[in-house]
Amino acid sequence: MKLIAIKPIYHNSNVVVEQETFETNEQHGRELVAKGYAVEVQVNLSLSGLVPGGEANNLPEPEPEPEPEPEPEPEPEPEPEPEPEPEPEPKTKKK
Repeated sequence: MKLIAIKPIYHNSNVVVEQETFETNEQHGRELVAKGYAVEVQVNLSLSGLVPGGEANNLPEPEPEPEPEPEPEPEPEPEPEPEPEPEPEPKTKKK
């Protein structure tokens, strides 16, 4: 199976860099494609996305990294209710 590397791959004691073609067996090739390390080279040159200079133009765009979700702001603690003041005792007059 003929593939084009999307990410650097260590294969057969060599590092295959981005946009470099290499060959491997069917099972290994399918695994690399499934994991996003390579794309399969098309047999039909008109569909392969190759530009006249021989550079691969059919590589998928890298997915943008998702923005981290903002941390939720803590809810303000409710203010404690004021304790009711005790009623003053009625003053009694002593005779």
